[in-house]
This record gives sequence, structure tokens and C-alpha cells, in this order.
Amino acid sequence: MRVLTMSARANRSVSTSPSFQTKLSTPSRSSELPDVLQSVVKLLAKRDYEGVVRRLHSAGRTPAIRNTLGVCLLRLGRKEEALSVFRQFVLSSNGVLERSEVSSTCRRNFATALLVNGLVGGALDALNQSGEPNHPRATELRTCLRDWERSLSWWRWLDWKINRIVAKDSYVPLTFEPGELEFDVSLSDDARTFNESHGLPVGR
Repeated sequence: MRVLTMSARANRSVSTSPSFQTKLSTPSRSSELPDVLQSVVKLLAKRDYEGVVRRLHSAGRTPAIRNTLGVCLLRLGRKEEALSVFRQFVLSSNGVLERSEVSSTCRRNFATALLVNGLVGGALDALNQSGEPNHPRATELRTCLRDWERSLSWWRWLDWKINRIVAKDSYVPLTFEPGELEFDVSLSDDARTFNESHGLPVGR
């Protein structure tokens, strides 16, 4: 188990830029998924995240199911619900230690959920403990954090670096669509067109 400390000093939501890019993760084949996840692949292909959330809310508590649910909540902008989902299975029952069996993908999603909820210090802690430091999504998250740091005034930068305090009016713009699925999804034509028009990866 690894100790995870989380800063909750910030209370403003982290915004997401409309300019997304990057295909992330090396997912499993959808044919290898449990039945409940195979049943939502078509919904994911249409970007019907509301439909996936309705299907998965009571579908089980395995990490694969909860990660997919959390990703869809993130992409719907339901950031508080997403954070609650990831906390429930990424952290142990004491809410401090990370479960050692949880994948790096789920841990990065947890870090992203913290970030979009304005918990910048906690997001950085979770990211540092997520494993795979050179993974493209980990690199993107750190780039977003560095860009945000460069936007701070000298005093706010110092307060962040020394005390891990984030101003209430701070936010970290993301340059990607939040959340990583652990399996591949072939998008429908309409969803592919949507992704292309928004600069999103066309294969996810």
C-alpha cells in the first residue's frame, strides 16, 4: 500500500479546454470483457455516456466496471460523482491508502477526477503515485499542471510550492478529454465525426 495525501484547499472546478487530442492507454480487446461491459460497448461507440451510466450504476463493483462508470461521469461533467466513484475503489477503506491491485489507468483517472474538482495538490500526489510516469496521459497531466503553475502570480506560485495552497479562483485547463477506458472502442460514424470536429482521438 502507498500513502496518499490529498489537498482539499481549492474549491473551484478545473475547466476542460475544447481542444482535445491524444489516443491513450493500451486497452484490452472488447471481446475479452465481462458481459456487462460488452453490453455498453455500443453505447460508448455512440458516445452515449448517459446510457452507460444508467447501465453500470448498479452493475457491480469490480474495478473494470467502476472505472468505466467513472470515465463516463467525467466526460459528462458530473465531476463530484466521478470523484466519489474513483475514491471508492482506488482508495482502501480508510480513505488514505491506495489499493495496490488497482491499475495505473484507474489511478490516473483518480488523479484527473481530483484535478477537475479543483483538488490540485491531491491530484499531483495521486499522479506521482500512479505508476508509469512516462505514460502519455501522465505526461499530459503534468504538462497541464506546469502550464497552470506558469500562469500564477509570483506570490501564488510561492504559496503553492511551499504550502500547497491553491487560490479559490484558480483552475487548471485540460487539453484532453478526461478519462481513460481500459478497452478499445470503435466509434460510430456520428461519434467519429463529433470527435474529429472537437479535436478528439477518433479511435476512442
